[in-house]
Amino acid sequence: MVTRLSDAIVPEVFSAYMLKETMQKAPIFESGAIRMDPDFVSKLAGGGSTFQVPHWNDLDDTESDVANDDPDDHATPGKITSGKTRAIRQFRTRGWSSARLVAELAGSDPQMAIASRVGAYWARQFNRIVVSTLTGVFNDNIANDGGDMVLDLTGEAGDAAKMSADAILEGKQTMGDESGALKLLIIHSRIYTNLQKQNLIEFIPNSRGEVNIPTYLGYQVLQTDTVPVSVDGGTGDVTYTSYLLGEGVLGWGESPPAEPVEVDSKPSAAKGSGVQELWTRRQFALHPYGFDWTDAAVVGEFPTNAELANGANWNRVYPERKMFAMAAILTLNG
Repeated sequence: MVTRLSDAIVPEVFSAYMLKETMQKAPIFESGAIRMDPDFVSKLAGGGSTFQVPHWNDLDDTESDVANDDPDDHATPGKITSGKTRAIRQFRTRGWSSARLVAELAGSDPQMAIASRVGAYWARQFNRIVVSTLTGVFNDNIANDGGDMVLDLTGEAGDAAKMSADAILEGKQTMGDESGALKLLIIHSRIYTNLQKQNLIEFIPNSRGEVNIPTYLGYQVLQTDTVPVSVDGGTGDVTYTSYLLGEGVLGWGESPPAEPVEVDSKPSAAKGSGVQELWTRRQFALHPYGFDWTDAAVVGEFPTNAELANGANWNRVYPERKMFAMAAILTLNG
């Protein structure tokens, strides 16, 4: 007798486990760049594919008044203004199936193996969704804001086009005197390895002393091969995109749908030997503060990763570049 998936998984319990394990296995969520936003959670509980994200604008830089002793000379107070952006609701699903006969012949249950890897699967998915979102907002910045958040070194010659300390410093300089807000460096593993070869990656223990965190020039380093990489067909040059991010630049909220986890059995499938399916569903919002979701180039009800990366679906609302603790750096050949 084989213990089946439907015998082992209680959907309500497994759903909570899936959410917790996903967050633990997604380093981008532990980096501080993503802030859990309870307002997103409450708005996801309502209807609609988009919802409003209100914000207070910064105080303007009107010169301060010069005091005098004239009782009839009254100063005029300024005011604070507000604005709002739109965030997109996202709904993703993924299911897996296996024939009962496979478990009988193999002596172990592939569906139980599937269930044990669900959290890791969704962690990788959310990592890709984060990168696609960053790609989209930087594509919008290049197209509509003069690329003031992007340092493109691909036109330089030799080592000047490669990732280096100078490249990082010039990338953070796009924020001017607000560059201290940048804390996280996201790079491709090829660039990470090159920096390791130069002995430029340092490791510091986390607050609990359990994990050594890689750092470079004081920035926490996160390596992922999901960052944009493109190859020039003519020259063979490879362009790598790296990101510098501050804390809480992306808001996150998740509101599980009515049935976030469902187990289904099809006894007539596989000529009566049966097939079992495990379905998982995630409803969430991931939104870069200060950007508006325009929904200008989306085919379905919810955006794909390619549509998240399309700059046409984003519009920068905050007026000043310094208000965005994020920068992109484009370099060649690792």
